[in-house]
Amino acid sequence: MLNALHSVNLVKPASQTIPVELNALERYATGARHALEIGTYQGVSAARIARAMSPEGLLYCIDPWPQNNRGGNPCWSICQRHLRRSGVRNRVRILRGYSRDIARQIPENLDFVFVDGDHSWEGIENDWVIVSEKIGSGGVVCLHDSLVPLGEEWRQLDSCRYFEDVIRTDPRFSVIEVVHSLAVLRKVKRRIKGSPLY
Repeated sequence: MLNALHSVNLVKPASQTIPVELNALERYATGARHALEIGTYQGVSAARIARAMSPEGLLYCIDPWPQNNRGGNPCWSICQRHLRRSGVRNRVRILRGYSRDIARQIPENLDFVFVDGDHSWEGIENDWVIVSEKIGSGGVVCLHDSLVPLGEEWRQLDSCRYFEDVIRTDPRFSVIEVVHSLAVLRKVKRRIKGSPLY
């Protein structure tokens, strides 16, 4: 039903990322050339990120979009349509599946990543291992549902606990901004031996 309504422009695609978080994603993705999104859902954040990137940029989107008992997935259809309508389909490469299964297809030296996938401990741990290696020096990682905003104590997800216990103390990264439930980190630039900064 939702897919049919979207196809005739009666409903917009949905996102669990609120406007202030979407604005932050767009801001940090500006000018990026190699970006990744884990957890694309209906394509709302992907369209915003892709529009902000360099005209030559490419956004890799990972989501399994599992099939329902009729062999389809309305969110997959809505995502495809939304990316086309937003004029960014040619800037997006879809990697349909789970990040753990298609990690080899993700390029190295990404300059922007948005993670909003599996919020279980195992899920975010898997995504973090992949992302922390694939992001280039100085690159930005945005992690959704990593913090518990005031008044939203229901948001006690494994992804929040994993962020506090593991990611926040990762010496390779520094937290540069917090936007509602979104944590924004930058990978610390590596110092090369022999350089003036070493």
